[in-house]
Parts: sequence; C-alpha cells; structure tokens
Amino acid sequence: LINHGIPVDLMERVKKSGEEFFGLAVEEKEKYANDQAAGKIQGYGSKLANNACGQLEWEDYFFHLVYPEDKRDLSIWPKTPTDYIEATSEYAKCLRLLSTKVFKALSIGLGLEPDRLEKEVGGLQELLLQMKINYYPKCPQPELALGVEAYTDVSALTFILHNMVPGLQLFYEGKWVTAKCVPDSIVM
Repeated sequence: LINHGIPVDLMERVKKSGEEFFGLAVEEKEKYANDQAAGKIQGYGSKLANNACGQLEWEDYFFHLVYPEDKRDLSIWPKTPTDYIEATSEYAKCLRLLSTKVFKALSIGLGLEPDRLEKEVGGLQELLLQMKINYYPKCPQPELALGVEAYTDVSALTFILHNMVPGLQLFYEGKWVTAKCVPDSIVM
C-alpha cells in the first residue's frame, strides 16, 4: 500500500524502536519474555528450533495487543527504548484508521454496504490489532536456517511494515514469489 496516510516519520520511529529493543542485552529483553506454556503469548520470544521440514527457524520477536487501548497491557511493553510506547501507540491508531479504509474499499468492491466487512470482524469496539516485530539474528550457518516457516495468517488483515530487506515471500500461482520492497509502503 502506498498513500496509506501513515506518516513516514512515524513508521521510521516504530522501526527504530523495534531495532533498538532487539539491540538490548538478552537479560533486558527477557524482562518482557512471554510464557507460552502458561498461555502468556504476549511479550518477547525466540524461535530457534527445527520446524517440521527439518529447517531451523531463526527468529526473535516481540508480540502484543496494541488496540483498542483499554485492552492492551502496557506492563509488558518495553520501557526501553523510551519512544517505544509512544511511537507504537500512535502507529496503532493510524493502523486502526487504515483498517477502516481497507474494509470499506473491500466492502464496496464486493457490492456490500460500506461498513459491512468491518462490522463482521467486530466493528470499532471489538476489532483487535496485534503487533509482532520480527528480528532475525545473524545465523552462523545460514544455509540451514529459515527466518519463519511457511504459514497462513489467521487474521482478517495483515499489515507488514518492512525494512526494505527482501525476504518476504508469498505463495502465488503454485510458486513462491518474493514481495517487492517499495519505499514508505506497507505490505498488506
């Protein structure tokens, strides 16, 4: 998506905050660790394990609910970098507005009432926005590793704020195709 209405400087702040978080010492990042076994999926995590195909997934991530504001848990949001909470909060508000625009365009394109799809996924009150920041540490044996294995998103919409590093692939017409990196765009 281009001309999406999200300020470029805000997108850069979000990317910089994520980059700075993953640059912290492991002990600092682990203060925000998730606990999958206990059902606590929000927070910092790491996937350094073999997948079903025998490839090594090599990814650190930070995952949390960002919208609506009254349902998010700021206690698990990083305090460092200092701009993380403010930048992410502003970005979430912008993504919420973008979601409405996209749902409206899709509804009209399908011949439905303009607000139909947004209502179907919860409307203004119930639509949840979750954010996952992926970081791929340098791998000592890259020929054995894969950032993230193939998967299908389970959400209604997925917006990807990329860092201009090619790697995202989509399965299209029977083959894997690398997504284009377009400056200041968001992949949807």
